[in-house]
Amino acid sequence: MRFRGRKHRSVRSTVLNRDGRGLVANLSRPTEAAIRTVATIVGRAAGSMRATQASAASTTSALQGLPDSTLRGLAATSVGLGAGFFLAGKPRLIVAAGMAPALFAAVAIALRPVNPTARTAVVR
Repeated sequence: MRFRGRKHRSVRSTVLNRDGRGLVANLSRPTEAAIRTVATIVGRAAGSMRATQASAASTTSALQGLPDSTLRGLAATSVGLGAGFFLAGKPRLIVAAGMAPALFAAVAIALRPVNPTARTAVVR
């Protein structure tokens, strides 16, 4: 298929559509839709953040009740799983998902409240 030259659009045809409305009028509808979408996302983001924080806090408090040996075993297994995924060439998202429990276990260990040892009275 051969073309016999270039066809140029006139400046008038690019600025005005068939119905005579301008380019700006045609862009206003998608722009308004985009603004509404962004407003919806921003409005829902705060609730999503609160729910995520509440869920993370409950998970951490549940993990803090486990003994140290169990938490260390969970963390070691999770790191091993993530390392295996990495060596197998899996995508980064899969590797991160494999190592996520190790992060929760580490946070649970780090944020565990320290129980001070009770002083005993020395009997002489």
